[in-house]
Order: sequence, then C-alpha cells, then structure tokens
Amino acid sequence: MNNKSWLLLLFLSFIWGGSFYFIGEGVKVVPPLTLVWFRIFIAGLCLYILISWRRKKLPKQSAFWIRVSVMALLNNIIPFTLIAWGQQTINGGLAAILNSNTAFAAVFIAAFFIPSERLDARRLIGTMIGIFGVILVIGWESLMSLTLTSLSQMAVLLASVSYAFGSVWGKTKLADYGPLDIACGTLLVGSLMAAPIVVYVDGMPGVDIFHLKFILILIGLSIGGTALAYVIYFRILELAGASNLMLVTIIVPVFAVMIDAMLLQEWISLQTLGGFFIISLGLALIDGRVIKFIAKKLAAK
Repeated sequence: MNNKSWLLLLFLSFIWGGSFYFIGEGVKVVPPLTLVWFRIFIAGLCLYILISWRRKKLPKQSAFWIRVSVMALLNNIIPFTLIAWGQQTINGGLAAILNSNTAFAAVFIAAFFIPSERLDARRLIGTMIGIFGVILVIGWESLMSLTLTSLSQMAVLLASVSYAFGSVWGKTKLADYGPLDIACGTLLVGSLMAAPIVVYVDGMPGVDIFHLKFILILIGLSIGGTALAYVIYFRILELAGASNLMLVTIIVPVFAVMIDAMLLQEWISLQTLGGFFIISLGLALIDGRVIKFIAKKLAAK
C-alpha cells in the first residue's frame, strides 16, 4: 500500500475505534435499539445527501432493494444492536477485540458459500489461533458460567458472526452495484425496518434526550463512525484492494483500547491484552502477507 492508503487506513481505524466509545456512552442515554436507529437513519440520510450532491440516484430495481434489506439485517440492525446491548456491561476496548472475530467467522462462512474462498491450511490454522485468542480474552471461567458480562461478550461475538454473513451476502448478491449505493440503501432500508420495532420495544424517544452530550455522541457515531467511515472504507477499497482492509480488524481494537483508557480510565487486563496479540497473530496468518514477507527474506539469504 502507498502512504495515502496507510493514512486512510489508520484514520478509518481511529474512527471505528472511537465508535465503541460513542456506543458505550450512547447506551447510557437511550436503549440500545433506539441508539442503533438513530445511528443508521442519520448515517443513511448523510450518504443520500452525498449521492444527491453528486447528481446521482440510487438503483430502482426491486432486486437491489430486496438484497439491501437482507444486508441491513446482517450488517447493521443485528450486529449494531448486539454490540450496543453488550456495551451496557463491557467496555469499548474489549468489545472491539471480540468484534475482530469477524475475520475468523468470515473464513468458515465464505468457504461454504463462495467456491473461490477455499479453506486452506494457512487459513484454518490462523482461525484456530484466533479462536484461542478469543477464548483467552473472554476467560475460560466466563465460558463456564452465564453472567451478564459473559452474555454481553457472547452478544458481541454473535455480532461478528452476523457481520461475516453480511460480507458473504455482499460478495455474492450485491457485487453488481456501486459500493456507495449499497451503503446508502442498506442504511436507509435498515432505518425503515427498525423504526416500528424501536417504537414497539422502546417507545417514542422524548425530546429531553437531545442534550449537548447526546447530540455529540450521535455526530460521532452516525456521521463520523458510519457515514464518513463508509466513504473512507470504499476509498481504501479502490486504492488498496479488499485484502488490505483486513488490517482494520487488527488496528481498530488498538485505538478502541487507547480511547477508553484516555477518556474513561478503563484499562484492559494483561490476559485480555495477551489474547488480543494472539488474535492479531491469527489474523496476520490468514492475511498471509507476513508469512510471504518472512519466506522472501529467508529465501534471499
């Protein structure tokens, strides 16, 4: 990757790392599902304004809207809600680390649904290493007993599985559409789908919630962590390709942990930190470039 791609990747990682902080603070003001609705509606509206400003229009085919409806469930409503619910009892740094499990889940799911994404030895070993790291992060004792904290961690892990299914759905069903169209359509449809559920479960939010802090949370989470993040994401995809975007899953937790430590004085344990390094090793093995680099250096000697 060139320097511009690296800078964009680091900026995207910082934005997504900060999203976990905004989620943690947002669920202190409104219920998780309400926060999710605000997030996807505002972000979708921003992307629609961007598309209109470019004098473009969203696809009109019914097939597009049916497919983005499924994408909205898998990539927005389900994972956003699970993460927001989980962050009522666990901090953003831990949630970000657990969410990096998306890459491992995607390896197995893609192997079943995408013929070109075969499960070779390198990916299998990398996934096994990563799963061990996830277990270390959660803690064996948490796996053996059901508590609110352990359920919260499981919710974030389930969110990563939903993200993985979303990525496979996007590759197999939405490859013919523009990435910005997919992002905008997914968010707009998602907000329409979630609206009646939010009203039924949480009721209509009162105007008293819109104090300065919550408005800033919504700006950071919706405009920054979702709308702007999508624009940067697809720019990196254009400049550096899909394989380089996997690096985000390694870098995001670093920023999430740092932001939580600086703003909330919440520090993760050495066991969690060790688990994160093992997860990073698994992701690096799946990515393959580190192995190729080492092999190239050894061959040159």
